Amino acid sequence: MQRFVFLIVLAAFAWCGPKNATADERPSDRNLVLAGMAMAVPTYFLELSVHEGSHALMAKALGADLVAFSLVPGFHPKTGTFYLGYTTVRGLRTDRQRALFLMAPKASNSIMLGGFALMHATDALPSNDYGRTAVLVLATGFWVDFSRDILAFSKHNDTVKIYNMLGMDSALKSIPGRLVHVGLSVAMGYSIYRGYEELFDDAAPSSQPLLLPMLDGRF
Repeated sequence: MQRFVFLIVLAAFAWCGPKNATADERPSDRNLVLAGMAMAVPTYFLELSVHEGSHALMAKALGADLVAFSLVPGFHPKTGTFYLGYTTVRGLRTDRQRALFLMAPKASNSIMLGGFALMHATDALPSNDYGRTAVLVLATGFWVDFSRDILAFSKHNDTVKIYNMLGMDSALKSIPGRLVHVGLSVAMGYSIYRGYEELFDDAAPSSQPLLLPMLDGRF
């Protein structure tokens, strides 16, 4: 839901702000935002598939059995907790195996975001503004999936389970882990921020909307 709130705010900035002086040469900010909104749903399902698929692949690599796999929002049949998707496995025998299983999506997110940062650093992003928007929307989704557990406290949350394994079994004890998480999130989000800044940059510097992806919550 936060993803769509972010897009609505971004649309408002683009709609109300000064229009591009070079509208004939590039899409308007408004059209780029509308395109990004249209891309939000399919990229969300792709990111969810990567998230749950990472759990499943790690479980198989560790020799565990896949019990349930769902990409449909609903309540987990065992815990009753609401999930956008879930993966249930059996046969993880050690804390190390369980930690690897729980951390698998973060590893996938890091790989995706590292690839985006490399593309940005080497100026390898699509030159077409709509193509660049698609890559940014996708990268932002992976960034949010990586970052969204910073303020999670539910015992059913994957990151909280890892904190508990490490002895950080209270909100106070988990602060060091959360600070590390924040630092990694900021570092990984910088290239995305710069990507948005450059996407909306035009001949009139005052018209570019400077919106940090951090405002997103869940893009």
